[in-house]
Amino acid sequence: MVSEKSLAPGTVIKGVKHSYRVVGVLRSDGQGFTYKTVVSVCRSGSVVEVPVVVREQMMVRCSSRGADGMTVITPDDIAPTVNSCLEAFIRACRERINLSRGCPWIINVIETFHANNTYYYVVEYLDGDTLEEYVRDMGGRLTFEQTRKVLSPIFDAVIALHNHRAVHADIHPRHVRFVKREREKIPVLFSLYATMHFSDRGVMRWDLPPMTCEEGFAPPEQYNAIDHFCPQIDIYALASMVVFCLSGNILPDSRKLTEEMVRETLPPTIPETIVSALLNALYPDQSVRTSTVPKFREELGAFQRSALSQARTLIDEMSQDKKTPRWLKYLRRFCAKSRIFRKFVN
Repeated sequence: MVSEKSLAPGTVIKGVKHSYRVVGVLRSDGQGFTYKTVVSVCRSGSVVEVPVVVREQMMVRCSSRGADGMTVITPDDIAPTVNSCLEAFIRACRERINLSRGCPWIINVIETFHANNTYYYVVEYLDGDTLEEYVRDMGGRLTFEQTRKVLSPIFDAVIALHNHRAVHADIHPRHVRFVKREREKIPVLFSLYATMHFSDRGVMRWDLPPMTCEEGFAPPEQYNAIDHFCPQIDIYALASMVVFCLSGNILPDSRKLTEEMVRETLPPTIPETIVSALLNALYPDQSVRTSTVPKFREELGAFQRSALSQARTLIDEMSQDKKTPRWLKYLRRFCAKSRIFRKFVN
């Protein structure tokens, strides 16, 4: 069984910066284990245990543990395949350190290191509510303004990933948590295990094993092999997240999704401009789908401007008349200052 190959609670993994004591397994799959661990640090003159998350690379169907219960051992006949996957994991881990730098909305990578004949990747432990839990606690769905406030930082996080020629490829409500940073709680995107990395020419820098596709958030092309830079994967997931926040419901499998299904999932009060923006970002064909996060943002912001911007144009034209009544001048000033003209990005 897979669980029998995980490190036992109490096992100490020795890293470069810290030593990590295993508390338990958070997640396991064919590529390894994700552990909740604790590390001892000094704070205000006292030693305290701080929880952190450690990911261990281990192809459980190919490798086993040594007599010490820690060392990963692989038979010689399948070692080349295992070592190739390990090398891809190592390169991806090192890239993820760069992804998290300077972006508070992406989980912080603490360190990566060799140990026990394999490789480890350490990130902060996020103990706040997930976006899924937050929406449930807010009554099952959010207003557009609430959705904007929650997801705008996540849009920023995804833009940061794409600027590094990386695709998250596993964005969904359970992979966003609300974390206290200084005096406020902010949403943080985590679970970088599935990230795909590309060269400046858009070619995948190394092969990665296939990851599980999250139904309702993974676009059709993600169920097949990916060999080129495809930010549309994350854009589809972001659009699905917006739908989830506004409706409290998860869209059907993308391979079966229709425009009618999207419309039926959304509340009837959602403006048509927003529905159109979501449909563009959820389009089955990635070559037609909205291609960048800023473009998607701009289309989402249109519903706040469309009708009122037309009214403002009319008011401006009328205001050119020297006989403009005082009330119309006041209305023009109000429209110029109104928050309703702010974009989704703000």
